[in-house]
Order: sequence, then structure tokens, then C-alpha cells
Amino acid sequence: MRGRYGVWVLSAGLAAGMATGCREHASPRRDEFRLGGIVVRNVVGTEPVSGGAPGEATMGVFLIISNEGDLGDTLAGVETPLAATAQLHRMMSEGGMSMMMPLTELPVPRHGEVRLKPDGMHVMLEGLRRRVSAGDTVPLVLIFRRAGRLPVRARVVPYDRLEQSLSAGAATPSPRPVLGPRRSDGRVLDLAGERGNVVLVFFGDTHCPDLCPLTLADVVAVRRRLGPRAERVKFVFVTVDPGWDTPERTMAYARQFEATFIGLSGDSTALAEVQRSFHVASWVARDSASNVLVAHSATVFVVGRDGGLARVVPHSEVDVDHLYADVTGALGS
Repeated sequence: MRGRYGVWVLSAGLAAGMATGCREHASPRRDEFRLGGIVVRNVVGTEPVSGGAPGEATMGVFLIISNEGDLGDTLAGVETPLAATAQLHRMMSEGGMSMMMPLTELPVPRHGEVRLKPDGMHVMLEGLRRRVSAGDTVPLVLIFRRAGRLPVRARVVPYDRLEQSLSAGAATPSPRPVLGPRRSDGRVLDLAGERGNVVLVFFGDTHCPDLCPLTLADVVAVRRRLGPRAERVKFVFVTVDPGWDTPERTMAYARQFEATFIGLSGDSTALAEVQRSFHVASWVARDSASNVLVAHSATVFVVGRDGGLARVVPHSEVDVDHLYADVTGALGS
């Protein structure tokens, strides 16, 4: 499987009542909202958390944004008459503590998908102006730079039903072989050629301070525990930041952990298509000082020996014991 220079590249074709001045497009699903090439679905809000004093209640809103158009777009803001402020936030962990970082904008790649979900990106409503309970709906306007203003409604649900509401009607990731032109400095990865093996796929970036190195270290521990059976288990690290992570840099990063690991990069169009096939969201931004902020999912995808998706391991279950159980289950006898 090794390329000419030990470098792999990834190519497209992988088998995840408010006045606004615009009109919401009709949709066959009541929880789906369209404007141009932008489609927003599964808009869910959690029951508010009270700060004690009137006007201090807050609530999070989560949703899925798909861009079916040929041009990228950006979610630049959120408005609602319900709250004093509405901001995009990203949940981060630092020094063992969780914190929220405001986001000024959220890129939505062409033919791509972005998911706002717990422990990741979300809309935070602060200073609620009225009481809100499960079963209510909350009006919002999502402001896109290209598409314009899109009115949506968030269904309020108890927190213990949030994951179920977010995944309702969501498509199951369906990995397919990577096809496309070869580059002179490497090859493409063909999952079809890995039938008979179990392949773990993880999306991240080489300057990730915590999630990526911890996940790769967990996979190393799993492979050691597997013993001789590890020969039938491959690990693929796919960058979400091709602007920095060249094929050479991505491969070198992956192989710092283990020589069998495969690091993949490619152009942004190819990566957007791959992320879409796996339903993976990511966000990359750089400021004038070249500081980088990257948000990405922390899911591990287990592709079975038959080439189909055997297991989607959420971040909460990404540890040595859970991964070992999932991998041995996919390996079978």
C-alpha cells in the first residue's frame, strides 16, 4: 500500500414568524429549512439552564448545515427575539477543564456538511426573555454571507433526548473506495483493496494539542493488545487542514506513533468530499498572526472486513477498552 515516497494523498470520491426580507424555501420535511444551496435540519434546543436571576437563563441550540451548492458559504451570525444575545460557540478542553470559545464565523464548504453538536460547536442563547420548556419551538435566523438570512425553528427537548433528536433521520456514513488521479508524490487509498482487514479512520490535524495525539496513542495500545491479530488492523489518519498538513507532513505525523499508520492529505475539494461521505464536520481559521484554530469531530470509524461501516465510535467511547472491543468484534473469528 505504500506510495512511491511513502506518502499518500486523498482524492475526491470516497465511499459522513420573523421578518427577514427573504422567503424560506418549501421543504418536504417539517424540520428541514432551505435557502439556495444551504439546507439546515435537525435544529434542536436543550431545556434552558437558569442562572438564578431573571434574564440569566441560557440554552444551547444544535443543528446540521449542508451546502449542496458549488460555492462555499459562511455562517456569519445568528439572531433571535427570544434572547439578549445569540453567539456561535465552540466547546474546548484545556488543562482538564471545559470552556466555551466564541466563534465569529463558521465556514460551510461547498458540497460539504457542518454539524453543531454537544462537546463541539453550537449556538448559545443567553438572557432568555421568556420561559421555555420541552415541547416549545424557538425562532432563529441564521445569517449566511452568500445565501442570506434563513429563518429556522428549534425544537426544545430534554437533555437526555438530545442525541436521539440530533440523529433522527440522519444518513448512515457509507465509506466507498477512493478513486481519482494519482499525484506524482504518492497514491490514493482504496478501501476496496483493504477487504479482509479492519480499517480505523480518524479525522484530525497535525497541530491538534489533545484529541488527536490521545486517540492515536489509544490505537497504538489497542494494536499492542491485539498481538498477531494487529496485522489485520489498519489505521488511517485524515487531515482536516490540508492548507498546512501536506501529504509528507501528515504521513510523518501519523508514523511518529507507529510505522504502520497511514496519514492522508489532499486538496480541499477532495477532503470536503471525503468528510461529507463520513458525515464529519471540521472548521479551520487563521488570524493575521498566523495562529490557527481548528475544530473537528473526535469520532473513530471502524470499517469492517467486508468494506462496510461496522461501528461509529463517539468521542465519549474513544478509549483503549472500547476500541479494543469494537475492533475485535469487527475482526470476528
